[in-house]
Amino acid sequence: MDVGLFGGSFDPPHIAHLIVAETVREQFGLGQVWWMPAHTPPHKAEASPPQHRLAMTQRATASNPAFAVCREEIERGGASYTVETLRRLQEHHPDTRFSLVLGGDSLAGFPSWREPEEIARRAAQLLVYRRPGETAGDDDLPSHIAEHVRFADAPLLNVSATDLRARRRRGRSLRYLVPAPVRAYIEKHDLYRTTNDERQTAKGPSRTPSSDFRPSRRESS
Repeated sequence: MDVGLFGGSFDPPHIAHLIVAETVREQFGLGQVWWMPAHTPPHKAEASPPQHRLAMTQRATASNPAFAVCREEIERGGASYTVETLRRLQEHHPDTRFSLVLGGDSLAGFPSWREPEEIARRAAQLLVYRRPGETAGDDDLPSHIAEHVRFADAPLLNVSATDLRARRRRGRSLRYLVPAPVRAYIEKHDLYRTTNDERQTAKGPSRTPSSDFRPSRRESS
């Protein structure tokens, strides 16, 4: 099976994430898209607690049978490096072809990732989507990496998680910008009222899933 690995902070997951994932799945004939929330995003200074981001991602994707949530990075803990994730997933899913779903900004910084050549060797394709106005391409990549790049024709919206967090801090509505179950979760746990949610004492879902390297369709909270 061909699977797209869609990694990110998902802090929170929003409608643009969903549009990108479905467009990439359809355009490139993927059997599934596995959403993979990072435990500790290596290039982000702050992130909400991983249990909240995992729970929101599960709620965002629950209505699409072609979407699944992979908990490998959340359960592994520490900094989430793509090369380590690919090695572990390919070890446990030897018959699955994994492609990476990347944003244009991630492609521009790809050479600075840990072991980018190894990532390109292991990934079937690098499936890239760009926000409106982004011009990042593959011209500056080594040819042996650039040959794996494919650009998605996604009808992208100019929506970012950073802007949504700021909107929430200002008391503005997130209705129609995030899926309704995600908005309900944010309101229930009073997320994004401050700039340092990782310091809050509020806890997310109490159930800790087992490490089995299989994507879940849904987790109870």
